[in-house]
Amino acid sequence: MAGARPDNRPTGVKETPPAVDRFLDQMVAEELDWRRWVTRYPKSALALAALGGLVLGRVRGREIVASLGAYAADTLTEGINEFLGRDVI
Repeated sequence: MAGARPDNRPTGVKETPPAVDRFLDQMVAEELDWRRWVTRYPKSALALAALGGLVLGRVRGREIVASLGAYAADTLTEGINEFLGRDVI
């Protein structure tokens, strides 16, 4: 192993974004240490996430695309307004 951090993860492992941590902590039972499972079985975890995304996309695809489009438009509008220094759009 190249090196280890105090939390025993290899140095090459990236930090999990805080929003993802909070979401998974709310969705997964406290008794299940999902970080350990993902670390021990990364390919299985990725396959499970892909399968979940596929199922979710087939069931709620239109709603997800509409929500992502609205989010992107809002973010772009905020960025343009901030760049121009006033509310143009």
